[in-house]
Amino acid sequence: MARYEHLPIFKDVYDFNLHFFKLSRGFPKDIKYGLSQEIKEQTSLLLDQIILANDNIDKRQYLKKAESCIELIKIKTRMLRDLEVLSIKSYGFIFAWLIKISKQITAWKTWSEKEH
Repeated sequence: MARYEHLPIFKDVYDFNLHFFKLSRGFPKDIKYGLSQEIKEQTSLLLDQIILANDNIDKRQYLKKAESCIELIKIKTRMLRDLEVLSIKSYGFIFAWLIKISKQITAWKTWSEKEH
């Protein structure tokens, strides 16, 4: 299995996972065990896709799934904001983090497509 701990995208996605898991502890119960759980599942799946992409020669399928995870997280996070569970500051911070991760995925995907 290839090493992945050195990848900046792995570090960012891992840190995002930790941040969101800690942040969600303070959510109301109906959100914590509903919408928040859905987001946590997507953040974990995103981390899995980064590890799998790094471990495979053809990374495209994993990076495409990672892009889908990002989009779902963005939409569901926006729902948290619209439900007033997240402050504007927290939402902005999360969204900026997701954009940073998206750019890294796009760059990796572009590089991977050139290789194949």
